[in-house]
Amino acid sequence: MTATITLFEHEVGEFDWTDRDLAALERLNRAAGVDVLRATVRGRRHLVKATQYVGVIRLGRRTIQVLPKIYQSNDAASQQQRAREATYNLLYMLEYAGQLPVREHALAPLLQRDLDWFEILTRLFASHLTQEWQRGAYRGYQVIEDELPVLKGKWRLADQLRRPERKHIFAIAYDEFTSDNRLNRVFRFVVERLWHLTRDAETRQQLYVLRQWLEEVALLPKVTVADASPTLLTRLNQRFEPLLNLARLFLDNSALQLAAGDLKTFAFVFDMNQLFESFVVNFILRHNRHDNILPPALQECELLPQSRGVAFYLARRDRKPVFRLKPDLAFRDGNQFPLLLDTKYKRLDKADIKLGVSQSDFYQMHAYLYRYHCPRVLLLYPQTAALSEPLHIRFALEDSDKVIMAATVDLRVELGKREGRKSLAKEMKSILQEVSQL
Repeated sequence: MTATITLFEHEVGEFDWTDRDLAALERLNRAAGVDVLRATVRGRRHLVKATQYVGVIRLGRRTIQVLPKIYQSNDAASQQQRAREATYNLLYMLEYAGQLPVREHALAPLLQRDLDWFEILTRLFASHLTQEWQRGAYRGYQVIEDELPVLKGKWRLADQLRRPERKHIFAIAYDEFTSDNRLNRVFRFVVERLWHLTRDAETRQQLYVLRQWLEEVALLPKVTVADASPTLLTRLNQRFEPLLNLARLFLDNSALQLAAGDLKTFAFVFDMNQLFESFVVNFILRHNRHDNILPPALQECELLPQSRGVAFYLARRDRKPVFRLKPDLAFRDGNQFPLLLDTKYKRLDKADIKLGVSQSDFYQMHAYLYRYHCPRVLLLYPQTAALSEPLHIRFALEDSDKVIMAATVDLRVELGKREGRKSLAKEMKSILQEVSQL
């Protein structure tokens, strides 16, 4: 394992890049469609600057790990400790956002080894697939079409008549109970790619064993996230859902496709804006069931992520609606919307009269209020180390009783611990209680 350089979002760090590194980085940025990392120069120093994307970027034998900015601080905690805490919570945010198989007993020893979190995800995938395969591979009946010297299964007579010269060979179709199915082909592809990418000896050995176990499953030349659709799951293979979600995570971030041509250079990154949104929405949905997170005024509401099932638009053109509005979470009570919630993964500034809330974001919330006939909107931001205390600020609109509230929520609790989750649920409930009473 080579040393990993750790940066936090938007942080600049020393990295003695070469022209070859620049070419590889340009290729990665082009493939991702965004700048996942930027090379820069100050004086004679070669540097790299992180963007809003967190994850792992591998350039040859060197690895750069970018972690969430909410853990970046100047306190007494060491860089290594902050990186470990950020990695820990990042994995649990992914667990909430995508229902990934993260278990405390498996995660703790990996964090102690200071692996980057791509390596941790790879080990989690390998370990869980090993456990499930030991319980029994998913097998099902597949229709096999073949030509054999004996009659077996169904005789494909139409095909047989097209080849009269082959009287001694039967065109047949039969059912075979096999593990060579679409779900396992996804797993086989991911195992193969990860085996080439991992730099951890123990993980590589575990993936090597899985490669042997999966030999009877066809290895496809390419698998995309569309090939790993949730429709592959049935009641017979539901136990593989967390593994399929993790496989989709690898495929959706294009790491495996990029690595197919160059196994030494790839990027595996997430846009924290999307991850923060998914985490907050799913945390509220899950803990509303377990911890009664909604205040009394919102208890009867139906929760609609991305306003699912309700489409509102700002305008029409040629009788067709345009400019759709999609709050991250809509609270619907019958035909009314008592609250809309939107997340923004941005820093707030307590010294600014507007708190650093962008004008475009405020205009967007203003459109929500009037198009949904909603009395209040909640803008939720992450609590950063730069803020000494939570912010709960009310913006009263001119010539209206409608309100926009901006608040921060502190994710720097131990999301893997019950106490940490309870603390966050309590904070969320407090914020929702306050905004519902405005």
